[in-house]
Amino acid sequence: MVKTENRRSGLSILTITAAIFLGLFTASEHIKARGISYLEYGNQIKRHQAVLSGNAGNPWQYRVLSAYLVEGTIRFFKKCGFQQYNAVSFICFRVLLDITIFLISFLYYRKLGLSEINVLIGMSLLAWGMSYAHYDSDLQFSLYFDIIFYLLAGTCILYRKAIWIVPISLFASLNRETSGLIPFLFLFSFITKETISNGINEIKKQTNNIGIFGLSITLYIFIFFFLRIFYEEQTLFFPYGHAPGIDLLQYNLGRIITWDRLFATLGIIPLLAIIGYRKWPSQLKIFFWVIVPIWLVIHMFGSVMAETRIFLVPHAMVFVPGALLFAKHYQEKEVELKIKRLKNEYEILK
Repeated sequence: MVKTENRRSGLSILTITAAIFLGLFTASEHIKARGISYLEYGNQIKRHQAVLSGNAGNPWQYRVLSAYLVEGTIRFFKKCGFQQYNAVSFICFRVLLDITIFLISFLYYRKLGLSEINVLIGMSLLAWGMSYAHYDSDLQFSLYFDIIFYLLAGTCILYRKAIWIVPISLFASLNRETSGLIPFLFLFSFITKETISNGINEIKKQTNNIGIFGLSITLYIFIFFFLRIFYEEQTLFFPYGHAPGIDLLQYNLGRIITWDRLFATLGIIPLLAIIGYRKWPSQLKIFFWVIVPIWLVIHMFGSVMAETRIFLVPHAMVFVPGALLFAKHYQEKEVELKIKRLKNEYEILK
Protein backbone atom coordinates (compact mmCIF):
# COMPACT_ATOMS: atom_id res chain seq x y z
CA MET A 1 0.00 0.00 0.00
CA VAL A 2 2.81 2.41 0.97
CA LYS A 3 4.75 1.48 -2.15
CA THR A 4 1.68 2.20 -4.31
CA GLU A 5 1.15 5.60 -2.68
CA ASN A 6 4.85 6.46 -3.08
CA ARG A 7 4.69 5.42 -6.73
CA ARG A 8 1.65 7.64 -7.34
CA SER A 9 3.28 10.57 -5.57
CA GLY A 10 6.45 10.10 -7.58
CA LEU A 11 4.45 9.91 -10.82
CA SER A 12 2.52 13.06 -9.96
CA ILE A 13 5.74 14.96 -9.23
CA LEU A 14 7.32 13.67 -12.44
CA THR A 15 4.26 14.62 -14.51
CA ILE A 16 4.02 18.14 -13.08
CA THR A 17 7.77 18.66 -13.48
CA ALA A 18 7.66 17.41 -17.08
CA ALA A 19 4.68 19.67 -17.87
CA ILE A 20 6.47 22.72 -16.45
CA PHE A 21 9.70 22.09 -18.33
CA LEU A 22 7.92 21.25 -21.59
CA GLY A 23 5.70 24.33 -21.21
CA LEU A 24 8.71 26.58 -20.65
CA PHE A 25 10.50 25.03 -23.62
CA THR A 26 7.65 25.30 -26.14
CA ALA A 27 6.79 28.87 -25.13
CA SER A 28 10.46 29.92 -25.24
CA GLU A 29 10.81 28.61 -28.82
CA HIS A 30 7.96 30.87 -29.96
CA ILE A 31 9.27 33.84 -27.98
CA LYS A 32 12.76 33.46 -29.47
CA ALA A 33 11.26 33.23 -32.96
CA ARG A 34 9.47 36.60 -32.52
CA GLY A 35 11.61 38.51 -30.01
CA ILE A 36 10.72 40.66 -27.01
CA SER A 37 10.30 43.86 -29.06
CA TYR A 38 7.68 42.11 -31.21
CA LEU A 39 5.66 41.36 -28.08
CA GLU A 40 6.10 44.77 -26.48
CA TYR A 41 5.79 47.03 -29.53
CA GLY A 42 5.04 44.87 -32.58
CA ASN A 43 2.08 42.98 -34.02
CA GLN A 44 1.42 41.02 -30.82
CA ILE A 45 0.39 44.07 -28.80
CA LYS A 46 -1.14 45.82 -31.84
CA ARG A 47 -3.45 42.90 -32.62
CA HIS A 48 -4.34 42.59 -28.94
CA GLN A 49 -5.29 46.27 -28.77
CA ALA A 50 -7.24 45.98 -32.03
CA VAL A 51 -9.42 43.22 -30.55
CA LEU A 52 -10.11 45.33 -27.46
CA SER A 53 -11.01 48.35 -29.60
CA GLY A 54 -13.33 46.25 -31.81
CA ASN A 55 -11.60 46.56 -35.20
CA ALA A 56 -9.27 43.54 -35.44
CA GLY A 57 -10.95 42.17 -38.59
CA ASN A 58 -12.49 38.81 -39.43
CA PRO A 59 -11.82 36.31 -37.80
CA TRP A 60 -9.55 37.93 -35.17
CA GLN A 61 -12.22 40.20 -33.72
CA TYR A 62 -14.47 37.34 -32.68
CA ARG A 63 -11.82 35.55 -30.60
CA VAL A 64 -12.38 37.60 -27.48
CA LEU A 65 -11.89 35.27 -24.50
CA SER A 66 -8.09 35.13 -24.56
CA ALA A 67 -7.80 38.86 -25.37
CA TYR A 68 -9.71 39.93 -22.27
CA LEU A 69 -7.95 37.43 -20.01
CA VAL A 70 -4.59 38.65 -21.30
CA GLU A 71 -5.68 42.25 -20.75
CA GLY A 72 -6.35 41.43 -17.10
CA THR A 73 -2.84 39.97 -16.86
CA ILE A 74 -1.32 43.10 -18.46
CA ARG A 75 -3.07 45.38 -15.97
CA PHE A 76 -1.83 43.22 -13.09
CA PHE A 77 1.83 43.37 -14.18
CA LYS A 78 1.53 47.09 -14.95
CA LYS A 79 0.28 47.67 -11.40
CA CYS A 80 3.22 45.64 -10.08
CA GLY A 81 5.57 48.16 -11.70
CA PHE A 82 7.10 46.04 -14.48
CA GLN A 83 8.66 48.16 -17.24
CA GLN A 84 7.94 45.84 -20.18
CA TYR A 85 4.63 44.72 -18.71
CA ASN A 86 3.13 43.82 -22.11
CA ALA A 87 5.89 41.34 -22.96
CA VAL A 88 6.00 39.93 -19.41
CA SER A 89 2.22 39.40 -19.48
CA PHE A 90 2.25 37.71 -22.88
CA ILE A 91 5.12 35.40 -21.91
CA CYS A 92 3.64 34.36 -18.54
CA PHE A 93 0.22 33.79 -20.06
CA ARG A 94 1.58 31.63 -22.89
CA VAL A 95 3.76 29.57 -20.53
CA LEU A 96 0.72 28.91 -18.33
CA LEU A 97 -1.32 27.83 -21.37
CA ASP A 98 1.37 25.40 -22.51
CA ILE A 99 1.81 23.86 -19.06
CA THR A 100 -1.96 23.39 -18.84
CA ILE A 101 -2.00 21.64 -22.23
CA PHE A 102 0.58 19.10 -21.06
CA LEU A 103 -1.16 18.42 -17.75
CA ILE A 104 -4.53 17.80 -19.42
CA SER A 105 -2.92 15.70 -22.17
CA PHE A 106 -1.54 13.41 -19.45
CA LEU A 107 -5.07 12.71 -18.14
CA TYR A 108 -6.46 12.32 -21.66
CA TYR A 109 -3.76 9.91 -22.89
CA ARG A 110 -3.90 7.82 -19.71
CA LYS A 111 -7.66 7.36 -20.06
CA LEU A 112 -7.15 6.20 -23.65
CA GLY A 113 -5.19 3.26 -22.24
CA LEU A 114 -1.57 4.35 -22.48
CA SER A 115 0.95 3.60 -19.73
CA GLU A 116 2.53 6.38 -17.70
CA ILE A 117 5.80 6.09 -19.62
CA ASN A 118 4.06 6.17 -23.00
CA VAL A 119 2.04 9.19 -21.87
CA LEU A 120 5.22 11.06 -20.96
CA ILE A 121 6.57 10.17 -24.41
CA GLY A 122 3.32 11.48 -25.89
CA MET A 123 3.73 14.76 -24.01
CA SER A 124 7.24 15.05 -25.45
CA LEU A 125 5.98 14.36 -28.99
CA LEU A 126 3.34 17.03 -28.55
CA ALA A 127 5.98 19.45 -27.25
CA TRP A 128 8.10 18.74 -30.35
CA GLY A 129 5.20 19.69 -32.61
CA MET A 130 4.32 22.80 -30.60
CA SER A 131 7.91 24.03 -30.58
CA TYR A 132 8.06 23.95 -34.41
CA ALA A 133 4.62 25.51 -34.98
CA HIS A 134 5.74 29.16 -34.84
CA TYR A 135 6.08 29.90 -38.56
CA ASP A 136 4.67 33.40 -39.29
CA SER A 137 2.85 33.34 -35.96
CA ASP A 138 2.52 35.45 -32.84
CA LEU A 139 1.88 33.73 -29.51
CA GLN A 140 -1.65 32.77 -30.65
CA PHE A 141 -3.36 32.53 -27.27
CA SER A 142 -6.75 31.67 -28.75
CA LEU A 143 -5.33 28.68 -30.62
CA TYR A 144 -3.59 27.23 -27.59
CA PHE A 145 -6.76 27.77 -25.59
CA ASP A 146 -8.50 25.80 -28.36
CA ILE A 147 -6.18 22.84 -27.72
CA ILE A 148 -6.99 23.05 -24.00
CA PHE A 149 -10.74 23.07 -24.60
CA TYR A 150 -10.60 20.11 -27.00
CA LEU A 151 -8.42 18.08 -24.63
CA LEU A 152 -10.73 18.98 -21.74
CA ALA A 153 -13.77 17.89 -23.76
CA GLY A 154 -12.13 14.61 -24.72
CA THR A 155 -11.10 13.97 -21.11
CA CYS A 156 -14.61 14.68 -19.80
CA ILE A 157 -16.12 12.35 -22.41
CA LEU A 158 -13.71 9.54 -21.51
CA TYR A 159 -14.30 10.01 -17.78
CA ARG A 160 -18.09 10.22 -18.37
CA LYS A 161 -18.39 13.72 -16.90
CA ALA A 162 -20.96 14.78 -19.49
CA ILE A 163 -22.28 17.92 -17.79
CA TRP A 164 -18.89 19.64 -18.13
CA ILE A 165 -19.34 19.74 -21.91
CA VAL A 166 -21.74 22.68 -21.44
CA PRO A 167 -19.31 25.13 -19.75
CA ILE A 168 -16.48 23.93 -21.98
CA SER A 169 -18.59 24.72 -25.06
CA LEU A 170 -19.56 28.10 -23.61
CA PHE A 171 -16.02 29.33 -22.98
CA ALA A 172 -14.60 27.66 -26.10
CA SER A 173 -17.19 29.50 -28.23
CA LEU A 174 -16.01 32.83 -26.82
CA ASN A 175 -12.46 31.83 -27.61
CA ARG A 176 -12.48 30.61 -31.22
CA GLU A 177 -14.95 29.59 -33.93
CA THR A 178 -13.12 26.29 -34.49
CA SER A 179 -14.56 25.02 -31.19
CA GLY A 180 -17.82 24.16 -32.98
CA LEU A 181 -16.89 20.48 -33.19
CA ILE A 182 -16.80 20.01 -29.40
CA PRO A 183 -20.57 19.35 -29.01
CA PHE A 184 -20.35 16.81 -31.85
CA LEU A 185 -17.46 15.00 -30.14
CA PHE A 186 -19.89 14.46 -27.29
CA LEU A 187 -22.91 13.64 -29.51
CA PHE A 188 -21.16 10.85 -31.40
CA SER A 189 -19.68 9.44 -28.21
CA PHE A 190 -23.15 8.12 -27.29
CA ILE A 191 -25.05 8.15 -30.62
CA THR A 192 -23.19 5.28 -32.27
CA LYS A 193 -24.14 2.68 -34.87
CA GLU A 194 -25.08 0.34 -32.04
CA THR A 195 -27.36 2.94 -30.45
CA ILE A 196 -29.18 3.57 -33.73
CA SER A 197 -29.46 -0.14 -34.58
CA ASN A 198 -31.01 -0.83 -31.15
CA GLY A 199 -33.90 1.45 -32.05
CA ILE A 200 -35.82 4.34 -30.59
CA ASN A 201 -35.92 2.94 -27.03
CA GLU A 202 -32.14 2.97 -26.82
CA ILE A 203 -32.05 6.56 -28.08
CA LYS A 204 -34.67 7.56 -25.48
CA LYS A 205 -32.32 6.36 -22.76
CA GLN A 206 -29.92 9.06 -23.91
CA THR A 207 -32.35 11.92 -23.16
CA ASN A 208 -30.00 13.64 -20.70
CA ASN A 209 -27.06 13.41 -23.09
CA ILE A 210 -29.17 14.71 -25.98
CA GLY A 211 -30.18 17.64 -23.77
CA ILE A 212 -26.53 18.39 -22.96
CA PHE A 213 -25.65 18.27 -26.66
CA GLY A 214 -28.60 20.53 -27.53
CA LEU A 215 -27.64 23.10 -24.92
CA SER A 216 -23.97 23.01 -25.95
CA ILE A 217 -24.62 23.49 -29.66
CA THR A 218 -27.22 26.19 -28.93
CA LEU A 219 -24.67 28.10 -26.84
CA TYR A 220 -22.11 27.83 -29.63
CA ILE A 221 -24.51 29.06 -32.32
CA PHE A 222 -25.81 31.90 -30.12
CA ILE A 223 -22.31 33.13 -29.22
CA PHE A 224 -21.09 32.74 -32.82
CA PHE A 225 -23.78 35.08 -34.16
CA PHE A 226 -23.90 37.35 -31.11
CA LEU A 227 -20.20 38.24 -31.49
CA ARG A 228 -20.69 39.02 -35.19
CA ILE A 229 -23.71 41.22 -34.46
CA PHE A 230 -22.12 42.94 -31.45
CA TYR A 231 -18.88 43.86 -33.24
CA GLU A 232 -20.64 44.45 -36.57
CA GLU A 233 -19.13 43.54 -39.92
CA GLN A 234 -15.36 43.13 -39.97
CA THR A 235 -13.00 43.20 -42.94
CA LEU A 236 -12.29 39.62 -44.03
CA PHE A 237 -8.59 38.78 -43.81
CA PHE A 238 -7.08 37.37 -47.03
CA PRO A 239 -3.81 35.52 -46.25
CA TYR A 240 -1.09 37.00 -48.47
CA GLY A 241 -3.82 38.31 -50.74
CA HIS A 242 -5.22 34.84 -51.53
CA ALA A 243 -8.98 34.37 -51.25
CA PRO A 244 -10.25 31.36 -49.27
CA GLY A 245 -11.12 28.47 -51.58
CA ILE A 246 -9.30 27.07 -54.61
CA ASP A 247 -6.95 30.05 -54.76
CA LEU A 248 -5.68 29.48 -51.24
CA LEU A 249 -5.56 25.69 -51.71
CA GLN A 250 -3.29 26.09 -54.77
CA TYR A 251 -1.13 28.52 -52.83
CA ASN A 252 -0.82 26.01 -49.97
CA LEU A 253 -0.03 22.95 -52.06
CA GLY A 254 2.45 24.75 -54.33
CA ARG A 255 4.77 26.06 -51.61
CA ILE A 256 7.79 24.05 -50.45
CA ILE A 257 7.59 25.78 -47.07
CA THR A 258 4.15 24.17 -46.53
CA TRP A 259 5.57 20.65 -46.64
CA ASP A 260 8.73 21.64 -44.78
CA ARG A 261 6.77 23.08 -41.83
CA LEU A 262 4.24 20.24 -41.81
CA PHE A 263 7.01 17.66 -41.55
CA ALA A 264 8.87 19.71 -38.92
CA THR A 265 5.73 19.96 -36.78
CA LEU A 266 4.01 16.61 -37.31
CA GLY A 267 6.82 14.34 -38.52
CA ILE A 268 5.61 10.82 -39.31
CA ILE A 269 3.26 10.73 -36.31
CA PRO A 270 0.03 11.04 -38.38
CA LEU A 271 1.22 8.25 -40.72
CA LEU A 272 1.96 5.89 -37.82
CA ALA A 273 -1.37 6.74 -36.25
CA ILE A 274 -3.33 5.97 -39.43
CA ILE A 275 -1.47 2.67 -39.91
CA GLY A 276 -2.48 1.64 -36.41
CA TYR A 277 -6.12 2.80 -36.76
CA ARG A 278 -7.55 -0.72 -36.24
CA LYS A 279 -5.89 -0.94 -32.84
CA TRP A 280 -7.43 2.27 -31.52
CA PRO A 281 -10.21 2.21 -28.92
CA SER A 282 -13.62 3.03 -30.38
CA GLN A 283 -13.74 6.44 -28.68
CA LEU A 284 -10.54 7.60 -30.38
CA LYS A 285 -11.94 6.45 -33.73
CA ILE A 286 -15.00 8.64 -33.10
CA PHE A 287 -12.76 11.61 -32.26
CA PHE A 288 -10.86 10.99 -35.50
CA TRP A 289 -13.94 11.05 -37.73
CA VAL A 290 -15.49 14.05 -36.01
CA ILE A 291 -12.33 16.18 -36.06
CA VAL A 292 -9.79 15.20 -38.70
CA PRO A 293 -11.61 15.16 -42.09
CA ILE A 294 -13.48 18.46 -41.65
CA TRP A 295 -10.49 20.10 -39.93
CA LEU A 296 -8.19 19.28 -42.84
CA VAL A 297 -10.66 20.43 -45.50
CA ILE A 298 -11.49 23.73 -43.79
CA HIS A 299 -7.86 24.63 -43.13
CA MET A 300 -6.60 23.53 -46.54
CA PHE A 301 -9.08 25.87 -48.23
CA GLY A 302 -9.28 28.58 -45.59
CA SER A 303 -5.87 28.96 -43.92
CA VAL A 304 -2.16 29.04 -44.67
CA MET A 305 -1.04 25.45 -44.10
CA ALA A 306 2.58 26.45 -43.47
CA GLU A 307 1.31 28.02 -40.24
CA THR A 308 1.21 24.53 -38.79
CA ARG A 309 -0.09 25.61 -35.38
CA ILE A 310 -3.56 25.20 -36.96
CA PHE A 311 -3.08 21.41 -36.99
CA LEU A 312 -2.15 21.06 -33.32
CA VAL A 313 -5.72 20.24 -32.22
CA PRO A 314 -5.99 17.01 -34.30
CA HIS A 315 -2.32 16.31 -33.55
CA ALA A 316 -2.87 16.46 -29.78
CA MET A 317 -6.31 14.83 -29.79
CA VAL A 318 -5.84 12.04 -32.33
CA PHE A 319 -2.45 11.59 -33.99
CA VAL A 320 -0.13 11.48 -30.95
CA PRO A 321 -2.23 9.01 -28.92
CA GLY A 322 -3.06 7.05 -32.09
CA ALA A 323 0.62 6.56 -32.95
CA LEU A 324 1.46 5.55 -29.37
CA LEU A 325 -1.40 3.05 -29.23
CA PHE A 326 -0.08 1.50 -32.45
CA ALA A 327 3.42 1.31 -30.89
CA LYS A 328 1.93 -0.26 -27.76
CA HIS A 329 0.17 -2.95 -29.83
CA TYR A 330 3.38 -3.61 -31.80
CA GLN A 331 5.36 -4.04 -28.57
CA GLU A 332 2.76 -6.43 -27.17
CA LYS A 333 2.92 -8.52 -30.34
CA GLU A 334 6.72 -8.67 -30.07
CA VAL A 335 6.44 -9.91 -26.47
CA GLU A 336 3.86 -12.54 -27.50
CA LEU A 337 6.15 -13.81 -30.26
CA LYS A 338 9.11 -14.04 -27.87
CA ILE A 339 7.03 -15.98 -25.33
CA LYS A 340 5.81 -18.32 -28.07
CA ARG A 341 9.39 -18.85 -29.28
CA LEU A 342 10.60 -19.62 -25.78
CA LYS A 343 7.76 -22.13 -25.29
CA ASN A 344 8.68 -23.88 -28.56
CA GLU A 345 12.34 -24.04 -27.53
CA TYR A 346 11.35 -25.44 -24.14
CA GLU A 347 9.20 -28.13 -25.80
CA ILE A 348 12.11 -29.11 -28.06
CA LEU A 349 14.49 -29.38 -25.09
CA LYS A 350 11.99 -31.61 -23.27
